Amino acid sequence: MSSTPKGMRDIMPQDMLIRESIKEKITELYRSYGYRPLDTPALEYLETLRKKAGEEADKQIFVLKDERLGLRFDLTVPLARVAASSDFARPFKRYCIAPVWRKEEPQKGRFREFWQADIDIIGSSSMRCEAELLTLANEVCTAYGFDKPKILLNNRKILEALAEELEIGKEKEEVFRILDKIDKIGRAAVEEQLELILGNKASDFLSYIKTTGKNKEKLDRVRDVCTEGVEELEQILELCNFDIEIDLSLVRGLGYYTGPVFEIKLSDDIGTVMAGGRYDKLLAVYGQDDPAVGISIGIERLITLLAEREEKKLSRTQVYVACAKPDFYKDALSTAAKLRKKGLFVETDLKKRNLRKQFDYVNALGIVYMIIIGQREKESGKVTLRNMVSGDENLVSLADAAKKIKEG
Repeated sequence: MSSTPKGMRDIMPQDMLIRESIKEKITELYRSYGYRPLDTPALEYLETLRKKAGEEADKQIFVLKDERLGLRFDLTVPLARVAASSDFARPFKRYCIAPVWRKEEPQKGRFREFWQADIDIIGSSSMRCEAELLTLANEVCTAYGFDKPKILLNNRKILEALAEELEIGKEKEEVFRILDKIDKIGRAAVEEQLELILGNKASDFLSYIKTTGKNKEKLDRVRDVCTEGVEELEQILELCNFDIEIDLSLVRGLGYYTGPVFEIKLSDDIGTVMAGGRYDKLLAVYGQDDPAVGISIGIERLITLLAEREEKKLSRTQVYVACAKPDFYKDALSTAAKLRKKGLFVETDLKKRNLRKQFDYVNALGIVYMIIIGQREKESGKVTLRNMVSGDENLVSLADAAKKIKEG
């Protein structure tokens, strides 16, 4: 039996309906804030991907045989390439919902081919941008019933300043890589590894970034070390009227973050669902310097959470128009066309089945409403509307039937 490549999978109709519903709702929210769509090719030159990929990301690139091309591992690097060579009015607010590919070990909610839903703002260094991104992300959480998301916020400027304050030189990148593993290996293991690398400096470093205390206490600990970084976080907190937790150990793995970074968790056992940060120096790598910040929603992880609690639907069809006999099929087609013009999703019989088998098909897909067209309906100019869940059946006008179906 043929199978899909490791970390890839076929997505069946019932799962695709959940996926499409999520994409539609997120797209609607993105557009409500004025973000505009932009897409880029799945393939990029390796030179483009490696310019700012970082060591870890470089290992995850799927490289094509000719060694000059690779599959994109995120949606940010391609955006930077486009934005650096375009004269969009600033700020340029972009959204993109598309697949990316990473050559890493699959796990629950994580695949080698997966979808992301990104929004980015190019051309503004104001913390209003971070506040807008986090506000929108919080709205996405609320829209899906996650009323208390765990939103974590830090500033890479603070971590850089701490490294300078404690004279952490060549070990800095390794320290940051270890910090970024907290979710995978736990805080105790991270502290142990930091002590091996930093020696006596480890306790001082850890005393700054400990997670206990309120936001003000955490920021006061590092205020003298990095006033600018602390003030930026305070501006974001002031503009957001929902709970955000300062986590001074938060790094974010990609090498291009330069300022505030953030993560949003919706479950203890599935990891980060949304994340991002400021990357003010990335566009300069591709030719035109410009401040930038963005956040990405992991569609796969969101789907995993939603699929665990939502009933899977087999069809989005709202009504099936059945013909009592083959002679009435053209009447069924005409009725279906009128209903579609009213904005309904409609199916008709394509297999010349008898009425009983049409009933079986509708029940198999979980379609709630069925309209039946036969001799009585044709003579009366009305239709028989049947609720397949309750069994209620009435002879009504087409307009009344459409209204009832829309009301659900």
